[in-house]
Amino acid sequence: MFGLKNMGAIASLMGRKDELKAAAEDLGLKIADLRIEGQAGGGACRVVVSGKQRVERIDLDPAVCAGLGASEDSRVQAQRLITEATNDALENCQNRIKEMVEAEVRRLGLEDLIPAGGGGGLGPIGKLLG
Repeated sequence: MFGLKNMGAIASLMGRKDELKAAAEDLGLKIADLRIEGQAGGGACRVVVSGKQRVERIDLDPAVCAGLGASEDSRVQAQRLITEATNDALENCQNRIKEMVEAEVRRLGLEDLIPAGGGGGLGPIGKLLG
């Protein structure tokens, strides 16, 4: 699962546990402070989520609001816009968190725990993070 090279890297972390704990706490605070926007319908619906992946705000263009009572189709369209904007915001947030974690891993000199070429994952670190 980890391989000898990675096992050696993980073993070397034991002497740096206070530094790593502080880095993790700092990263957690930075992630909690994130506010990421997603949108749909060319900006007709905007959703802001926090780094904790909680919806904080939904903004609807006045035209969308005006159309809510017009017909069932308008209501369904508004629901679709809200759903798409929320999913966009969550995806943007997840990508930003991944970038932040990868940058912190590199800053700490733990690149050996990330697969060569990026690969879109965090290797053993990603497995540890769940």
